[in-house]
Formats: sequence, C-alpha cells, structure tokens
Amino acid sequence: MRRERRSHADSDKSAHTKADRSRRSGRAYPSMVSPGKLRAVSELHRDDRDAFEPSIDETGDVAYPTVERHLDERDGTASDVLEAMADSDVLSSSFEHKVYVCPNCAAEGMQYSTGCPSCSSVHGTWETTVVHPECGEPLEEPDDDAEDTDASYCPDCDAEVPPDGLERERRYRCHDCDSWTNSPVHRLWCRECPRTYPPAEAREQPLNRYYLTSAGERWLADQQDARRSLAQALESRGYETSVDVSPPAAETELPVHVYAEDDLLDDRIVAGVHNSPDSDDVRRLVEISREVDARPIVLSTNGSVDERVAELLDAEDVTMVSATGGDLSSEYRVEATGGDDRLFDRVRSFVSSSTANR
Repeated sequence: MRRERRSHADSDKSAHTKADRSRRSGRAYPSMVSPGKLRAVSELHRDDRDAFEPSIDETGDVAYPTVERHLDERDGTASDVLEAMADSDVLSSSFEHKVYVCPNCAAEGMQYSTGCPSCSSVHGTWETTVVHPECGEPLEEPDDDAEDTDASYCPDCDAEVPPDGLERERRYRCHDCDSWTNSPVHRLWCRECPRTYPPAEAREQPLNRYYLTSAGERWLADQQDARRSLAQALESRGYETSVDVSPPAAETELPVHVYAEDDLLDDRIVAGVHNSPDSDDVRRLVEISREVDARPIVLSTNGSVDERVAELLDAEDVTMVSATGGDLSSEYRVEATGGDDRLFDRVRSFVSSSTANR
C-alpha cells in the first residue's frame, strides 16, 4: 500500500506546478478547513491507509464512510468535501469505474442483459433457425427424418417455401413469449429485486478514489503545526487549552481548532486555523465566539488576508496571527485587490491582548 501511495505522490508533478501557480494567485489551498475536514484528511497520513475508497450506501448514493465519520454537521457531504479538496490540490481523484444502482431497491451492481422487445423478458438467447429468405420470418425446423419433406408456409406472408429455399440465420429468441428478433433491447437486471430496467432508468454512479498529494502533505503539516504552536503558546500563558473540541458552553456542536480558557480570570478564546481566511471564515468564528462568550483568534498559515477581510477583522475586533516557519507572529500581509501588498503589523497582537485581559 505504501508503494502505491508513493507512486501517486510522484505522479502528481503537474498538480504541484498547478498548485504553485495557484498559490501565487491565492487559490492553492482551501482558505479554511474545519476541524472535521482536517480530521478526515489526516486519515491519509497514516501508514495503513492509502486512499479514500468509495462505496454505495443503502439509498444508492456514493459514500465515503471513512470521511463521513470524521465530518461535523456543518461540513456538508463527504463527496462535496473531497471534490473541494481535489479542486484545491490537497487531494487527487482517480476514476475507478461506474456502477448502476437499481431504482427500485437501491442495490448496486446491476447486471447487463439483452431483453425481449415484445415482453421485456431477459430470458432470451441467440440461436440458429430457418427463415424465409424473402421476408426473414423464422420458420419451423423441417423434419430431416421424414421421407417426403413438404414445403413450409411463412406465417408472415403466407408464401409457400420449398425445402431447398430455406436459409439459416442467427436470431434472438425469447423463451417466455417465443418471439424472435434481430434487435434485442438493452436491459439492466437487478440481482436483488430482481427487476429489469432500461439503462437510462438506472442510476449511474461513477466511483472515484482520493489520494493525498505531495502538496497536500505539506499543507496538512502546516495546518497541524500551526494549530499545535498556537495551543502551546496559549498554554505557556496559563490557559487550559483543547484542540479540535466544541466549547463547553456551546448549545450545539461547534468544533473549533483551539479552545482556551482561564476559569480564574473568566477568560475564553476560540481560534480557527486557516490558510488565508475569507470573510465567511471570520464571520463563522465570530458567531461561535459570541455564543460561548470568548475572544476570537484567526491563525493564517500563509500570513495573508485580502483588504476586505482585514477590514472585517478590525470591525469585529478579531485578533489575527500568522504562522510562518513554525513561528507565530502578529504581522500579516494584506493583499490589495488592485495594487501592491502591504505588510500590516497589528499593534494589539494576540500576546499583548491576552496579557492585557489577565
């Protein structure tokens, strides 16, 4: 399994080039990955798992059970998460094959079969039979043992056909209604029901496997290292910290990357780890912070935000921290939409704000 994994990592050089180009344009990695999504991608960093394997669930939909058990309610479906990760070059997708799902019972793996156009039965076979050469109608097989072989009569055109005027052809015979045809219909047969359907009526489901790319491995390490560094920094300042947890005061499951609290000073912090946070990322974190009465911190692993996000950070009083080279800093880059980037140093860093509130 490991050998196959290395081959996929080595084969995605074009993806690395694309990722490098995207990184320069700010599109390489997902701006924010929830704790659940990070949990799921981390599965591919284990030695015993090479790829996310697809299956068909009881409703006939494509499922990825390994991914689903890690995702939280707000994360969306596993298929959507994996596709988004593949679009961001964290994962690469590999088409395996397609399955056909029964529209009646949702069983996968419908079997292809020819069928009778008259009665739709799949109990038919190709056989050699005598036919009237003029109209092609199958006739009864003459009795070769009879001393005098009478002429055959064609039931289709009522013509008399002498024995030496018969021809033999391959035709499709239905064993249920005893009809013959040159053109059987296409059918998919369910081995569970068992019912038959035209292929267009069955559910066609493509199955893809997803692998962690080399760029994805670097991204995963950056996210995990940054989260660990922030938790350690808060612990060093006397906070009790938890990673990938829903704050105790939350009324619903709201997992955050880092939660820190100091019961003595009645101080709480919720932190989200992002590559480059967008406005929606900031708003979600602010929503959580208000619900649990905590101060929000956004940690960016590439140390940049665009101007609109920077304005939102100030408006919502959100502390921004960047993590580059394993070090945490209050400096981050503001990317102007139509001009040069600016290096911005927040006077109120997360260290000073933590100290001031203690």
